[in-house]
Amino acid sequence: MMLPNGWKKVKLGQIMFFKNGLNFSQVSNGKELNFLGVSNFKSRKFISSEAQLDKIYLADFPNDDYLLKKDDLVFVRSNGSKDLVGRCVKMNESFSKTTFSGFCIRGRLSSSETTADYILHFIECGFLKDKLRRESRGTNISNLNQDILDDFDIMLPPIEEQKKIAATLLVWDSAIEKMEKLIEAKESLLTEYGKELFGRTEEKENENWSTIALSNVLNEHGDKSTGKEEVFSVSVHKGLVNQIEHLGRSFAAKDTSNYNCVHYGDIVYTKSPTGDFPLGIVKQSLVKEDVVVSPLYGVFTPKTFELGAILDFYFSSPINANNYLHPVAQKGAKNTINITNKKFLSAKLRLPIDIKEQKKIAQFVQTTKKEMAVLQDILENYKKQKQGLAQKLLTGQWRVK
Repeated sequence: MMLPNGWKKVKLGQIMFFKNGLNFSQVSNGKELNFLGVSNFKSRKFISSEAQLDKIYLADFPNDDYLLKKDDLVFVRSNGSKDLVGRCVKMNESFSKTTFSGFCIRGRLSSSETTADYILHFIECGFLKDKLRRESRGTNISNLNQDILDDFDIMLPPIEEQKKIAATLLVWDSAIEKMEKLIEAKESLLTEYGKELFGRTEEKENENWSTIALSNVLNEHGDKSTGKEEVFSVSVHKGLVNQIEHLGRSFAAKDTSNYNCVHYGDIVYTKSPTGDFPLGIVKQSLVKEDVVVSPLYGVFTPKTFELGAILDFYFSSPINANNYLHPVAQKGAKNTINITNKKFLSAKLRLPIDIKEQKKIAQFVQTTKKEMAVLQDILENYKKQKQGLAQKLLTGQWRVK
């Protein structure tokens, strides 16, 4: 690639030096330090306050080589999640006695011809991830080391242009952060609403609510595939989704005649562990047309559509799902879940039985979820636009004035 006049390509090792983090053993009566670990990287690019750091207690303070300073960049070196390897954060401030994990690598500027903000944007743009994929030859990205960072190519415009590029991309970062905070606020609102709604004690019950078995509000209709329906799976975050679109290919059997048919509004219970839901997940289908799911799934029609929405909301909480399913489900061999549909319906829940109450709750939950979906679409659009802009600015295809 031809670079504009005044630009040059350098190795990252020419402008930064690196150090692996601290492997430590905590002691109960040790000296307190701020600590940057892998958990502090999620959805974060900058460390601007001590509140964003953890605390550890060591027998003695580490030497200065293991302490972080303003403008240091810290990379995830290795972690169970391949998505985090290569992730980078910048220290916006220097804090008293702040060290970093052995699963991380610290980068510190050794040259005055660049800035930490510019390098952070260059790293974040995806060029380092691309290098890691090439190094791993298509296998999972499981480890970053100092040699890879030393050999990483970075394109440097003149210092003043670097500052302008970083400032431009920072505006986009600010817009993205604000949108993320709006979504978090909506999520918190729903979480608190759910705690208040389902956390009421029996003493607070009235004629609109009752503690009843699910068998009184859900019916297993038993409808099977006609051979014309598409095969769907169930996702924690997206609910019922087309299996090919969600998983990349179909895992269905050639003969789907025994697959369970799912109608619009039906409740589907997946009897397999998924992330924070070790006993399976429960979702309402919002797919307008009939679809089919594995015969291992339980499929039920709620007494009212709104009641189905309320059950979907209840089971969206890992705590609620575990509280209901733990007494009736058993883990079998190979981590399978032993529970019949009859057993699933046998336990009791405190639910609204008044239609008006059901509609009021369902409307609030569905409206809030729709608002979150709109915000999520805007957020994803912001990210795509910023990514396209960043790649052009950081490679000199577009210039800032």
